[in-house]
Amino acid sequence: MTDSLPYVDPFDDGRSPSRATTDMDEASSLIDAVFRFERAVTRIGNTRLRPWNMTLSSYTALRILANQPHLTLAQLARRCYSRPQTMTRIVTQLESRGFVERSSHPESERALSLKVTEAGQDALDEMGGEVLKISGTLNGILGREDIVAADRQLRQAALVVEYELRELGRPEN
Repeated sequence: MTDSLPYVDPFDDGRSPSRATTDMDEASSLIDAVFRFERAVTRIGNTRLRPWNMTLSSYTALRILANQPHLTLAQLARRCYSRPQTMTRIVTQLESRGFVERSSHPESERALSLKVTEAGQDALDEMGGEVLKISGTLNGILGREDIVAADRQLRQAALVVEYELRELGRPEN
């Protein structure tokens, strides 16, 4: 089913008369494909969430908080794979809309706990159908078995690369 989709060479800007040959190996091509996929999902997610004036990043943070209440800002940032500064901005926007509230953390005197409000849960319920359309598209193209296999392999690859990053003595963010 995926054979009918065209391959897009990341080095071809469309202005060349003939397709340039590249020395990109399979792993480099995969990295390019993953980056392109991430960008495409972000764009379609942001487009689908525009009627609610939300981004996919904000929706994801809200969804994670709905499933794991009482996270700190730092914990939420790690689960969303974002920088704490970015998450501060996102949470501030969600809080100003009445979707999230901050309170004392039950396990720490210094930390603040984040929790989705009833209005936030209502908004999540409303937006969920639009976001699920992205999953529906993937299921229609790849099928469950391919998605499960790709998910497992990409998560394993991420662990290996993250370990390599730690070995180099650099933080992941």
